[in-house]
Formats: sequence, structure tokens, C-alpha cells
Amino acid sequence: MQNLNTIKAKAAVKGVIFDFNGTMFLDSPLHERAWIDMAKKLRPEPLGIEEFYDNLQGRTNLQIITYLLGHTPPPDELNAIVEEKELLYRTRCSAPDGLHTLAPGVEQFLNQLKPTGIPFTIATGSYLTNVEFYFSHLHLDKWFDFDKVIYDDGTYPGKPAPDIFLKAAAKIGVQPADCLVFEDSYAGIRSAVAAGVGRIVTVEPTLDAAKVEQLGGVFSMQSGFTDFDIEILL
Repeated sequence: MQNLNTIKAKAAVKGVIFDFNGTMFLDSPLHERAWIDMAKKLRPEPLGIEEFYDNLQGRTNLQIITYLLGHTPPPDELNAIVEEKELLYRTRCSAPDGLHTLAPGVEQFLNQLKPTGIPFTIATGSYLTNVEFYFSHLHLDKWFDFDKVIYDDGTYPGKPAPDIFLKAAAKIGVQPADCLVFEDSYAGIRSAVAAGVGRIVTVEPTLDAAKVEQLGGVFSMQSGFTDFDIEILL
């Protein structure tokens, strides 16, 4: 695994794609708690955090609900479960002790990235209502074009399939091989590798380095955005 500073010796990055949940917005514990609570209604066995990490992290709502139920529910039932879970999650985000800022260092990094002219966007497994919530709650329109954000609209498979990053690269008009992707999950890494992304950088310090190495394709493992130098992209 190379040090990210060697990017300068290679081709310049032409586009940047951010995973959102757990990468730019450290809301993973809120999602995990919401799914653990929802699992109590969907199956008799409790959902443990290890099972969540191994089988569900980074997956779409449809994938998670199908896993918990043991079958794919009809659309009406699926939508009802999704709405209940996501309302629970957004309520926790909005609470006084919830989450009201992006991850440390993210705003500074975006403020440096925007003037470079390098196109960038978000590729998230969240669905539309949550994306709208993020733009309102976190004022993402200061940096991002809402129309270029890729979210779960039910028309493509979730991670680890490559579709989400292929769509994101197309939205910003850059080939996947010329993109840098920021990720925080094993499923997300697999997805980016399958999409042929040229640079994959993880920003989740708890990822197992040996497991990440086995997945291949990761250019650098970082602990977050705080000490990330924008110059390495230029």
C-alpha cells in the first residue's frame, strides 16, 4: 500500500467521489442503532454489531431488509420499513445531542478542493429523503451540486457492486480510473475496485489493514480528513 503523497509522481486526479455516511458524516453509530432496533421487529434473533459490520455495512436499505427478513418484501412493506427506520435515524441526528456537523477536517478539505476546479460529488447508499435532509441539515449546497449526487433510487444494486461509482464518475464526466474515491467500509472498497477506480483512500481508522490489503486497490489508509493535504491531488 503506497503513501498518498506519491500521487504527485503519477497522473493527477481528475475527479473525486466521496462516500458519505461514515466517511464525511460520522453517523454510523446512529444507523447501526436504528437497524439494531428495527431488527427486533423484523426477526426473532437480535442483530449484533459484529453481524452488522460483516454483512450489512455499506449496503442499501433493500439489501439490509432482505437480509433481516430472509426474503425480499413487497414494495409497500419495504417502503414502510425504510420510512420507519430512516425517520428514527433522522430524529436522532436532529436531536440536541445528535450530529450537526461534518466529520473533522471535511469542511476545510472541501473549501480547498472547490477552487481547484476538480469535479467532485457524493455517492451514497442513502435514499432521496435522507440526501435532502443532509443538504438542509449540513448545508451541503455550499460545495455540492444536488443534481450530481448519486443515491439509492432503487434502480441499481448496492455495494459491493460497482454501479454506484460508475454512475458517480459519469455524473462528473470523469473516467473511474482517473477518480479518487474516499471510503470507510469493506463493501465500499470492493465496489470501488470493481468499478476500476484509480485511487481508493480509506478514512476509517478501525478498518483492519490486513483485510484491506487482501481486498486490493486501496492506495492509502488515512485516519480522517484533518491532516489531508489538498496539494497531493494537483
